[in-house]
Amino acid sequence: MTNTASPTPAWAAPLATALIVLVLTAPRLVFAARYGLIGDETYYALWSLYPGFGYYDHSPGVGWVIWLGRALFGEGPWAVRSLFVLATFPICAALYRIALLLTDDRRIGATAAIAYAVTPAVAITTSIATPDAPSTLFWVLTVWAIAEFTRSRNAYWWLAAGALAGLALLAKYTAVFLGAGILLYLVTSRERVGWLKHWQVWAGGALALALFAPVVWIDWTRNWQSFRFQLGRSTLNERVLQLDELLRFIIEMSVQLLPTLFVFVVAGVVLFLARRARSLALPLLTSAPILGYFIAHGLFGRVNPNWVAPVYPMLALAGAWAAMTIRPGPAWLRWPLNGLKLLHVPLGMALVLAILAIIEFRTLPLTNFFYGWDNFQSRISKLAAENDAQWVDAQDYSMNGWLSYYGKMAGDPLPVRDPVNNYRYKFMPPMNRDLRDARHLVVRYARGDRVPKIAGATFLGTVTRDDDDGTPLQSFLVYLSDD
Repeated sequence: MTNTASPTPAWAAPLATALIVLVLTAPRLVFAARYGLIGDETYYALWSLYPGFGYYDHSPGVGWVIWLGRALFGEGPWAVRSLFVLATFPICAALYRIALLLTDDRRIGATAAIAYAVTPAVAITTSIATPDAPSTLFWVLTVWAIAEFTRSRNAYWWLAAGALAGLALLAKYTAVFLGAGILLYLVTSRERVGWLKHWQVWAGGALALALFAPVVWIDWTRNWQSFRFQLGRSTLNERVLQLDELLRFIIEMSVQLLPTLFVFVVAGVVLFLARRARSLALPLLTSAPILGYFIAHGLFGRVNPNWVAPVYPMLALAGAWAAMTIRPGPAWLRWPLNGLKLLHVPLGMALVLAILAIIEFRTLPLTNFFYGWDNFQSRISKLAAENDAQWVDAQDYSMNGWLSYYGKMAGDPLPVRDPVNNYRYKFMPPMNRDLRDARHLVVRYARGDRVPKIAGATFLGTVTRDDDDGTPLQSFLVYLSDD
């Protein structure tokens, strides 16, 4: 159904598409540089201080990416987030190329890249430093390498695909579904089954596993700590259907892609299932296992929409194909669909700019978490110096991250630890016994006016995290302990 004879409009040329994506990404570049880090980001920044293969929550890739950003740009929010938000560009470039290889239509490639670049999906995936950006990047690049093979039939592209899939696994465990999707893609047509005769296909799979092997080995030495944590989120052993959660997941996916694109995604999937969109086989079949798993997961419990972040570019491609290909006859259908196409980019930009305004003007209390962590850290450091405290006991991984990384930005050597949740910090050197037994501060979140007693600790007072104008945003209880 693809019209390969259509001339390429100016906006769909590679350079024009790149410039449009740059303009659409500009607000997120501002966000990455201007606003403070959230707790998860500082926790992952702490990983980057100790690069390795074994972490509790995820594969190590997020820490490596932050480490590289810090090596390039120093310390600060931009250094932590830079390579995540910049990942937008190779993701969109790969999406453009995949569409061109599969459809011979630059309009579809440009539409896919532009449509994806303005969605909440890309804003959430790449604006903050989480595993989702590198996971999405290497997932899309893996599909791109396979698409190059489908065009050139050069089997060495499978080695590239294997290496990229291995990097996807190093970014996030959910890339295991990419391997399942590639296998599904290979075995669902007689022609593609024939590709299995190429040794490079098998070598690529072995390369992916070899790259991931250090993570498996380290987690084995830790009694499968990380894998058990992630698998513990599964709800498939539940026996109570929660159709409302499945509906919520589908609605949240439509919000991630914007309803203006989601309508075309559904149309593309339906036409593919009806065998009228064979060019979508690669993006949709490689996406099917992860979508199938989390749809099943959603029948029994909560599914966060970012868990399927790597397939949003593939779904955007399917939607772009449908938007550029479907030509409904009746005017009552043609006009609304054309309206959705025209509305998508303005709607996406308006949403991003509205969110930036909410953060900038503190319209919602939730946005307060972007402010005041530097002055909070400096006040804790001052209290430690005044009371001869040698280290800080933080309440959880977020507080530990904030105090540790904002201390790093300030050049403050005061050690910060989260001893209650020590299982999260196997990547760090064990705490020196003399330091552990030394006088230290204990910092806890304030809950109302209550001041709980802590055995062996003296309450020093309340410290606040303040906005730039001095407005208190959050209170913390600080104790001095000699135990």
